[in-house]
Amino acid sequence: ELMKSFGVGRSSIREALGALSLIGMVTARAGHGTRVAVPSEDSQSKPIGLMLTVGKNKIRELVEARILIEEATVRLAAERATKKELVEIKRHLDYLKPPITISKKAIAADLGFHNAIAKASHNSVLNRFLSELRQPMKHWMEQKAKHDWGYEKVYEQHLKIVEAIELHDGDRAQTAMRNHIESTGEKLVSAILEIESEKSKASGG
Repeated sequence: ELMKSFGVGRSSIREALGALSLIGMVTARAGHGTRVAVPSEDSQSKPIGLMLTVGKNKIRELVEARILIEEATVRLAAERATKKELVEIKRHLDYLKPPITISKKAIAADLGFHNAIAKASHNSVLNRFLSELRQPMKHWMEQKAKHDWGYEKVYEQHLKIVEAIELHDGDRAQTAMRNHIESTGEKLVSAILEIESEKSKASGG
């Protein structure tokens, strides 16, 4: 069912569920399948950003999970977004229009753009999944700004996503979102791994 809904293969579903399981969003039991987890006090008190240290090899899985989730939310947004929600998405887009000074406000607008699309999907489960990835997403965006990977490109990519949503073209919106995340994904992963390496050296690890 998930393969059909998201238009992806079995391996992509398995990798994404593995990442969601890592951060406590889903539970898998033999003979019972995979279910959305009930939040515990421990999971709510532990920032997901800290969970990235569980294993460096899991960082890419988190990126893959974000791609899978946001492909789904943007497809639904293309079908369901109201005029008011589209205005909100464009508001975040306009803030990133070049020339732009990279700042906390720019990062907030970048994150707000993705959150607004998720809201426009009108799917509370997908919204919850994405909300659990917001802290590492914010961290990735901060690294993108720190290393000056070009918000001009981000604006162009966001614009393509908005245009697809306006046309109610789910396939086009999904492709634009995937291209956007993949274009910075590897650089962001490399930056995070570099940071972890520097921390390890500093601590004598």
